[in-house]
Amino acid sequence: MRKFLIGFAVVSVAMCSADTIHLKNGRTIVADSTREVDGKIEYEIGDNTYRIPKSLVEKVETAIPPPPDPTTPPSARPQFPADSGKPVPVAPRSGSAEELRISANDPATKAVHDGKVDVDVLNQLDASGNSNSAAAGYFMAGRFENDQGNREAAGRYFERALGYAPDNAVILTHYAVLLIQTGRAREAINYAEHATQSAPSSGDAYAVLGYAYFSADHTRLAIEAWQKSVELRPDEKVQGLLDKAKRELAAEASYTESDTGRFTLRYEGSATSDTFRQQIVSTLDRDYDELSTELGIIPHQNIPVILYTQQAFFDVTQAPTWTGALNDGKLRIPVRGLGYVTPELARVLKHELTHSFVNQASAGRCPQWLNEGIAQMEEGRSLGPRGHKLAGLYKQNSEISLNALEGSFLQFSSTQAAMTYDESLAGALYIRDTYGVSDIRRLLERTAQGGTFEQAMQDVLHMDYGRLERELADYLSSKYGAE
Repeated sequence: MRKFLIGFAVVSVAMCSADTIHLKNGRTIVADSTREVDGKIEYEIGDNTYRIPKSLVEKVETAIPPPPDPTTPPSARPQFPADSGKPVPVAPRSGSAEELRISANDPATKAVHDGKVDVDVLNQLDASGNSNSAAAGYFMAGRFENDQGNREAAGRYFERALGYAPDNAVILTHYAVLLIQTGRAREAINYAEHATQSAPSSGDAYAVLGYAYFSADHTRLAIEAWQKSVELRPDEKVQGLLDKAKRELAAEASYTESDTGRFTLRYEGSATSDTFRQQIVSTLDRDYDELSTELGIIPHQNIPVILYTQQAFFDVTQAPTWTGALNDGKLRIPVRGLGYVTPELARVLKHELTHSFVNQASAGRCPQWLNEGIAQMEEGRSLGPRGHKLAGLYKQNSEISLNALEGSFLQFSSTQAAMTYDESLAGALYIRDTYGVSDIRRLLERTAQGGTFEQAMQDVLHMDYGRLERELADYLSSKYGAE
C-alpha cells in the first residue's frame, strides 16, 4: 500500500501488565512478562525487550493459553488475513470424523500426534484398503501442515486425500483454500465449485468459492457465491467482503477493460486518454521485468489494475484518507487530474506492483513491515532527513517494535502511519545494505515455507527480532546520527 508521508510524532501510552497482548490488526503477542515503563508497555520475550503504544492494542489477557492440539480442526472460518487488505481465506471450521465419514476411533485419527505427522500411520492407511480412512488420514496430515504454514507438504497430502475421496467437500474446500493462499486462484475455482456441488448447504464451501472467484478477478461471480454463503450461514467477515465487492461492481459498471498480457486494465473511458493508459502499461511492464529479475518469480496470472477517480477509490476501498493507492490483490490507483505518468505516479505504480511480487514470493506470508519496506525501497524512496528523527527514536527506545508491525497498517492514524512506514523502510534498507538483495529474496522464500517470520530470520539472517532491533538502531545512528 502506498501513502503520502506526513508528520512524525512519538506515541506514548500506559497499560496494565498482561501476558497476551491482542493488537488491533488481529495479531497477538505472547510475552514472558510485561510492565509499564515511562508511559509505555514494555514486554519481554526471551532475552529481548520490546515496547508498544496502547493505541495499537485491542485488549490484553492475563493468562497464556495452552498450545493447540494439532489434531483439532482450525478454529476459524474464512476471514481476513493480517495484511494490507487482500482477501485470502484461512481454512474453514470443518473436518470432524462425521464429515470425513469415519468413526471417532478410526486409525486415521492417529495420523497426527505429538506435534507431527506420523508417516507410518499414513503407510498403514494406504495398505488398509479403506478409502475413507486413508482420505481422512491424509486430510488431517494436510490440515496440520497447512496450519503450520508448510504449504508445499500440505498440498501433497491434500492431493493424496482427494485421490481416495475426490468428492469430499471438506477436503475439496481445504485444498481450494491452499491454492488461493499460494496465488493459484484459477486452479482453486474448479475444486471450490466441486465442493459446492458435493455440499450445496455448506456456507464454508460457498465462502471459499467466493474467495477463489474474487482472487481470479471474477467479481460478479464472487458476489453470487458470497451471497449464497451468508444466506446459508451469516458471517460478518464474509458479509464485509460481499459489501466491498458490490461497491466495486457498482463503481466499475461503466468501466472499459483491456488485457495487456500481463495486466487486466480497467478504467473509466472518459477519465483517461489512450496515451496516458499506454504510458501506465509501459511503466508497469518495465517494473514487471525488473521485479521478475530481482525476485526470481513470474506471477501466476494477470494482475488487475484499476484506474479510479479519487472519490471512486475511497468509495470502493473504504481506505483511510492518508492512503494514496492500494493493493488488495488488485492494483487500485486513483489518477484524477493526471494526464501523463508523473514521477510520483511512476513510484506509486512500482510500489503497488512490488506488493504483488512480494506476496507471491512469500505465499502471502510476508509481514507487513517488510512488505511495505521492500515496496518503498523498490520505488526508490529514502529516509532522507527523517532518518535523523528515526535514529533519535531508536536511541530513546521510543520506536514501535517491528514484531508488532507484522499485520495490516490500515487501522493507523496518519501520524502513526508515517512512523510505521519509516520504520519499515529502515528495516528493509538495513537488511539490503547488510546482507544484500539475494538474502531478501531468500528470506521471502523461507517465509513461504511456513513457521514464524522470526524462524525465517533465524534460518536466513541468523538473528531474531531483538538482534534486528539492536542492529537497526546502530545502523540508523551510524548512517543518520541521532538527536
